[in-house]
Amino acid sequence: MKKNRLILLFSLITTMTSLIFAQGPGKGQGPRYNPAAEVTLSGTIDDIKTLDAMCHTGTHLILKTDKGNIEVALGPSKFLDDQKFELKKGDQIQVVGAKTNTRNGEMFVARQITKGGKNLILRDGQGVPVWPRGMCQQQ
Repeated sequence: MKKNRLILLFSLITTMTSLIFAQGPGKGQGPRYNPAAEVTLSGTIDDIKTLDAMCHTGTHLILKTDKGNIEVALGPSKFLDDQKFELKKGDQIQVVGAKTNTRNGEMFVARQITKGGKNLILRDGQGVPVWPRGMCQQQ
């Protein structure tokens, strides 16, 4: 009887652990950022897109560089609006960031944007977002 309970408990723990890890990152968790892959891109904003993310609306840029267009993920639109750092089509900018793989394919994730001598920090040196963790609940 005691052996059956232990087997049942072990099975339950194994199943729950598998379910937890199968879910992937939680809400508000962005793509993995690799500081070792960090580069600086320069170019012109060709387009600005807002996309519905898991828990907020996110802003992406299409940056026209000398090597072609690249999509750049910035962060939650509300956070960007709160920073009063205006970006518009045709702006010349520099973006420090790194390419990463997401469920939607390869993406360039911005850590810092520079425009006209002004900097906007989006993530720290390890790629951890600087916006509040509770941004998902603040909608």
